[in-house]
Amino acid sequence: MSSRTASCSCGQLRIQVEGEPRGVGICHCLAFKRFTSSTAETGDDIEPIIERILAATPDSPVRFVLESEGSREFVATAGSHTVSSAIGTAEVTYDVAPWHWGKGIASAACRAASRWGFEGCEERGWHRIQATTLPPNVASQKVLERCGFQREGLVRNFRLVRGMPADYWLYSVIPGEVRGAA
Repeated sequence: MSSRTASCSCGQLRIQVEGEPRGVGICHCLAFKRFTSSTAETGDDIEPIIERILAATPDSPVRFVLESEGSREFVATAGSHTVSSAIGTAEVTYDVAPWHWGKGIASAACRAASRWGFEGCEERGWHRIQATTLPPNVASQKVLERCGFQREGLVRNFRLVRGMPADYWLYSVIPGEVRGAA
């Protein structure tokens, strides 16, 4: 198997990998992290995330990569980063490369990931997909609302954001509520 160096979009984060990539992810530099709880700063920080995804258990995160046709240029990722098979829920996640912001890609990615989650709900047992956003991330809140997610309320001190407790808006959608183009 061949060894290669993978990096984030800006090149600040590098990790040594074996074989051909099964997908790519979004950069976790400060420009991206301001609206997330991501603490990833090194390849070592990313490895446990990749290992959880590759474990392929019922509770493993699921991530899909969106590429432009033809050029295979990275556009976005979408999926679920928190899955609970015990209670039948998942938390949707999507990341869009900044040079593709404002094109409707986040809405399409969120919608597709949510529909995928419910289409296999018999297999996966998901009856609810939720999402959280930091209060300043108005763009993501609009994405969720366009896709049929309902704002349920403010969850106080929900997650640590770079070491500090932070509030998050909680949204959810249930089967039959995902809105927008198929």
